[in-house]
Amino acid sequence: MSEPIPITEYKTNYSLSMDLRGNPIGDACLCGCTVFKALVSFEGNELSMYFLDAECLNCGSLLTLSTPEDGNDCI
Repeated sequence: MSEPIPITEYKTNYSLSMDLRGNPIGDACLCGCTVFKALVSFEGNELSMYFLDAECLNCGSLLTLSTPEDGNDCI
């Protein structure tokens, strides 16, 4: 396993990015990555809200995050 790098040094490869917004993606991007750039809000040291629009950290694709209510209806 490689050494972790600071987020400020991570470079997303946008050459394969797509616009996948619309249907929730479930727990992974089409490229296989499970880490996303998303806007979130905290209240009392707990995650209280998140925007559904996000970006895949690996390929830069724009996507829609899923919610607990989406269940197995994700792509």
